[in-house]
Amino acid sequence: MTLTQPALSMQIRELEKELGVELVDRRPGDAALTEIGVLVAKRGDEVLAAARDLVDFARHRGRLLKGQLKLGVIPTIGPYVLPKLLPLLHIRHPDLIVKVRETQTKALIEELVAGDLHAVVLSMSATEGDIEVVRLFDDPFLLAVPADDPLPETMCVTAGEVDQSRLILLEEGHCLRDQALAFCSTAKPDMPLNLGATSLTTIMQMVANGYGVTLLPQVAVDAEAPDASGLITS
Repeated sequence: MTLTQPALSMQIRELEKELGVELVDRRPGDAALTEIGVLVAKRGDEVLAAARDLVDFARHRGRLLKGQLKLGVIPTIGPYVLPKLLPLLHIRHPDLIVKVRETQTKALIEELVAGDLHAVVLSMSATEGDIEVVRLFDDPFLLAVPADDPLPETMCVTAGEVDQSRLILLEEGHCLRDQALAFCSTAKPDMPLNLGATSLTTIMQMVANGYGVTLLPQVAVDAEAPDASGLITS
């Protein structure tokens, strides 16, 4: 279905008349939602998501999963969990078509609330209303250091023993960065870092070549440090 701009404008005006409020602030060459318009749009997204959920509930209740599953996942979980998860899903639910969306936590939650995704896999709980949270597993941090680092691999490192001047983390926006900074409780969010990378693979290469240390989720060990050298429990 194609909706032209004049038709859309007319429908918005009819909705404003029905609700008795101004939803759009119209200016010459520009338009933006009013404060109440933003709230109405948010509630509209929730209503549409609930309607889609109702249809899915009715169609698939008591049946094996089938159809399309739009799954969101963060970059610090996707590469390490999906290679094991997707084949199992295909075996157990061959009629299920999985479409994966990989991006940062904030965007995934927004798309989940809007109904654009059916489920998301995150490393932290979503606090938004009407989201059901299921705890999957605990994933401890390991301290990754260069292989020739004098710290013994059997050592259990505390937050205070992490050399923050050498700490390499993901760039801002990744929840793994926030969690690492929270673990290093004396660190500040704006602390100067050696590198802000977009992938754990890049960071691990930097660490392996002696440019610093990092905190690595255990779920990523098999892919990023298969020989487990230079990894210390934190």
